[in-house]
Amino acid sequence: MSLERFKEKVKEIVGSKWVFADPIDRYPYARDIVTDGLKRYTEMLPEFVVLPGTTQEIQQIVVLANELKVPLYIIGGGSTLLVGSLPAKKGVTLDFKRMQGVEIDYENLTVTVEPGVWALPLSGEFKKITKEKNFSYRPYFGGGPGPSSHNATNFFTGQNKLAGYKYSMGIYCVNGMEMVLPDGSLLKTSAMAGERKLSFWAHGPGPDLTYLPFFSNAAYGIVTKIVWKLFPIPDNYITLWAYYCDFKTPLKAVRELMRREIGKGLCVIDCWTQSAYSSESIEESRILAKVAPKIFLGLSIEGTERMISYQKKIASQIITETGGRIAPPELAEVYRGHEVNSAGWQQSNSPRILKHLGRTAAAGTYLAVNEYEEFDDRMLQILKEMEGELDGYWNHPEPGFGEYAGGPQTYLCQFGHTNNAVEYIFAWDHRSFKNTQAMVKILTKIKEVPVIMGAGPLVLGRDPSVPQIMPNSYKLARKLKTLLDPENIMAPGIGFLE
Repeated sequence: MSLERFKEKVKEIVGSKWVFADPIDRYPYARDIVTDGLKRYTEMLPEFVVLPGTTQEIQQIVVLANELKVPLYIIGGGSTLLVGSLPAKKGVTLDFKRMQGVEIDYENLTVTVEPGVWALPLSGEFKKITKEKNFSYRPYFGGGPGPSSHNATNFFTGQNKLAGYKYSMGIYCVNGMEMVLPDGSLLKTSAMAGERKLSFWAHGPGPDLTYLPFFSNAAYGIVTKIVWKLFPIPDNYITLWAYYCDFKTPLKAVRELMRREIGKGLCVIDCWTQSAYSSESIEESRILAKVAPKIFLGLSIEGTERMISYQKKIASQIITETGGRIAPPELAEVYRGHEVNSAGWQQSNSPRILKHLGRTAAAGTYLAVNEYEEFDDRMLQILKEMEGELDGYWNHPEPGFGEYAGGPQTYLCQFGHTNNAVEYIFAWDHRSFKNTQAMVKILTKIKEVPVIMGAGPLVLGRDPSVPQIMPNSYKLARKLKTLLDPENIMAPGIGFLE
């Protein structure tokens, strides 16, 4: 591997001003919340950072990296705090912030973006277009971690509470893509496969390769363009919140709402977490949490006024029959957390929850709704068994912190029929190094739960639980990786364990 020769050649490709080698410039690419807070992965500085400006430049860089055996890592908006963009070994990071191209097809209702385009600003741009051009459509990214969740090289599931699975997972809203493979060749799938865009031709021939980069973190190549479907902005919609005293009771309501196909984006969430999402200050979040029982059930309803009225009536009956209480309108307005998503707009409240709950961590999995209770019981048992490991976890001197300590959440797709997810989110006093060490132990135990229950984890390929839970699929995916990337230059150690 000749890094110096690679660097000089890359400067010729992109221009020397877009290649950064100083340690102070490289350091932000070596760390995120997982390395900084949980100390679960070692910080790894890239040898240098490159900001390409075009697909052609990326192709040349990839060909050169193959020739000189230089590992490449990628980063888009830089807000996916899940080690997906951190180097796992000595290599070079490609940063796509210069690639901000956006092309809206008003006739075929799609938007094509380059990998440096963030979902959050793009939603803001569509809000302007809606007003200025009376164009009542917008993309839907399916939620996900942070405002760059739709970054083309970092496809995530997407799970943003009330409308997190409104049109199913984010990947299902992709209509085609352009991808630089590890040999430098260009793959164009589905809507982008022809000489002209094929609008909504989203399949074949053969395997649907649009799904190739899903959760791979650039292990198969670099997506340089992505076509998102546009969906209508609902004329009428409401959100409905209900109070419950425990986690298990609202699950009865969820199952009945699913059976009756009432509401969209069903979620169950503890009041402390929802209050942290909704509040502008930690004091406000405490007040909001204290005026409500322990658990919320939330859903959104859209359609004609008649449909909304009908579904609201049925939902209210189901909630009442299962022991819940509909939150009054003034409080529903206060708990604004993810209501913007009810209309399908992208937003991220993660900075709020990090600010109000301190250091947080989560463990989640895909399960059938009737298994959520067992998942919650297992989580509570682990936390109870390891309570002594944490100094001040439930007995933290700061008022209210103990009640922030943990709580379950669920996210369900449009009518709850696919990819049901359940998560346990918890906070700890990160001012104590002993607590941080203890949290690593707790996370290790919690990661065993999906394995025990035979479920798919909410993790990256780098997570050691993936090959345990899905051994056959994992082996097949690795074979495909070997075929596409025999030199293993694309994100080694990220998409797959080494």
